[in-house]
Amino acid sequence: MSNPESFETDRLRLRSLREADVDDLLEYHGDPEVIRYIPWTRRSRDDVSEAIRSHDNAAFSFVAEGDGLVLGWELKATGRVIGQSNTALVSLVNQTADIGWVTHRNFWRQGFAFEATSRLLSLLLTQSTVQRVVANIDTQNPESARLAEKLGMRKEGEFRKTAFTKGEWRNMWVCAILREEFAA
Repeated sequence: MSNPESFETDRLRLRSLREADVDDLLEYHGDPEVIRYIPWTRRSRDDVSEAIRSHDNAAFSFVAEGDGLVLGWELKATGRVIGQSNTALVSLVNQTADIGWVTHRNFWRQGFAFEATSRLLSLLLTQSTVQRVVANIDTQNPESARLAEKLGMRKEGEFRKTAFTKGEWRNMWVCAILREEFAA
């Protein structure tokens, strides 16, 4: 999985973000409803460009804590980026990666987040350095928690006031899946 060009699903190409994607990303990075449960605030065009530049997937490998990957979800039919997946190795010793997702509002409830995240989970859980993947989900976002459950992840706990985001303390669910659970 090192140095990925892209990964495909039936409808999507999961690939590195590039500067040409700014307009597509700005549509959802700048939408207050979409980023409501995302840690970052509403982004400007310059913020989106900086975010793209900060994700260097060319050196991707899960060998050190913090190694990660951000993949845009490009619709095969149109070439438009409609969402993204984020993942990073949070503990090498415990072989744990985290995962997150965000979808353009016009593409909610159409299975794109499941399709992309399922594909990324299958890639992560075949890595020798990853035996567990976790998702930290704001408890005010039950739809995201339902997606995690549909992916086979289970809620392992609720952490109260664990994230200070956008001026307030947030409660978070931790959802997780193990390699052997995903394989089953």
